[in-house]
Amino acid sequence: MGQQEYDNFKQSLKDWMDTHPEEYDYFEAEMNGQDALGYQKILHKAIKLVPQYRKALLKKANQGMFSDISDIEELFVDNKLAQSLIDELANADKDTFVPAMLSWLYFGQSFERMVEIGEELRKQSDAGYLKKFAIASTINMLISKSIKLGLRTKANWEEHRKLMQMVDSDNAVDWAIDNATPNEKKKVGRKKTDKSLTEMFSYRVKDNEFLLNKIEEYLQTKHTDQDLALLKIALEELRYIESIEIKPFRDALAQQYGGKIVGERGIQKAYRELNSFIEGRGTFVKDFGKDREVIDGIK
Repeated sequence: MGQQEYDNFKQSLKDWMDTHPEEYDYFEAEMNGQDALGYQKILHKAIKLVPQYRKALLKKANQGMFSDISDIEELFVDNKLAQSLIDELANADKDTFVPAMLSWLYFGQSFERMVEIGEELRKQSDAGYLKKFAIASTINMLISKSIKLGLRTKANWEEHRKLMQMVDSDNAVDWAIDNATPNEKKKVGRKKTDKSLTEMFSYRVKDNEFLLNKIEEYLQTKHTDQDLALLKIALEELRYIESIEIKPFRDALAQQYGGKIVGERGIQKAYRELNSFIEGRGTFVKDFGKDREVIDGIK
């Protein structure tokens, strides 16, 4: 791709963002959510366009080394992945998230969010040496690639490192005071956490009442922890609800349909298990066997 083509490509992304703000915000919320739904969608898309990617990814995971991804890059080049994404951007329809994904990668806080998630995973108590090594290797690759591509500078990363260190320290109040703007009038209020179910619906839902009735029909016979976790996944895959945690989703169901909805802890456990990765199969639990059949049936 020449410089002029590249400039035109970036301008087309900016134009899309200007005309589709709700779709972009929805995707960005998915990428920032703790359930990693957005990352799973990107992984599924990559595997769909380049089926060999699953095998290459598993090989990298077993090696515990992601700092050198030249073999994966060659795989993408051979399969013309970039051209496939550009073509999908040029012929985007309402069912594709590719324009939002590309916009997030080029203009959002994509690299920063991926590094932050990596740090969170690396610090988990159950992370073994091999997993920590793989994550550290991946972080190194992300930072190096962002600088090489000209999307970030070393100074950008040094500043972000200071911010991450501050968040992990006990100096958040000092930082807030030092960075406070004097004489600035600020709105005071409680962050809303009690959204109704319809407030969680995305821009894709054209008939709120119809969807509410369909969910009610489902809940009349399906009301276990597993059932509600499957329902949430189906709604997310249809992109009918925004990226939201289990508790507010469960509370919104109880508010809409009565207080007989099961507690959030069981739903959280079931949702976590369904979204866990089966390394031997190279897929997620929810995408295999009966669970996938049920999710597709709900959809």
